[in-house]
Amino acid sequence: MFPNMDPTVKKVLYSAGILVIVLILIFVLSIFSSCAPAKFTPTPIPKVEFTPTEPYTIDLSNIPKPEMLKPIFMDKDFKETTPDKAVYIVLVPKEYAKIAALVKLCKAYKEIVKEQEFLVNTHIDINNALKEYLELERQKAEAYQALWADSENMYRQERYYHKLDNAVNRGAIGVISLGSIIAILLLL
Repeated sequence: MFPNMDPTVKKVLYSAGILVIVLILIFVLSIFSSCAPAKFTPTPIPKVEFTPTEPYTIDLSNIPKPEMLKPIFMDKDFKETTPDKAVYIVLVPKEYAKIAALVKLCKAYKEIVKEQEFLVNTHIDINNALKEYLELERQKAEAYQALWADSENMYRQERYYHKLDNAVNRGAIGVISLGSIIAILLLL
């Protein structure tokens, strides 16, 4: 390059050139060797299993049961006879009261069945509403988790890009400073 140059200056320039090449290689390798951050994955939302509801039972032991009827079988002349030959069946007032009690019992059972149907349907509606609510809460949690994971991943990527920019800027300033020092040494 310069034929009239002092051999010590040639050695200094040669070693400075090697130093610059080594620093540029280190800088380039540090830029390409750094990795992007790992993707953020939150823990999965657990699936909730429902336990079966116990069957609803009603206690019918407190409802009185009427006694068996004891009818009186009569023929045409109103004389007591066997059930095969009877034309009329007569009940004494005590036995007739048993029929009234039986009718009353049937009405009570009918009311109990209607109330029980209403209660069971209300219970089913409550369970269905709770299942829908739980599914909506689960969907909400999944949406929140997806937004959180996206936000976290974008934040990590942004931090990575800022670190990379800072490394490039520092490397560029270092190379410029080193070039300035070499230029000053050459001018002396």
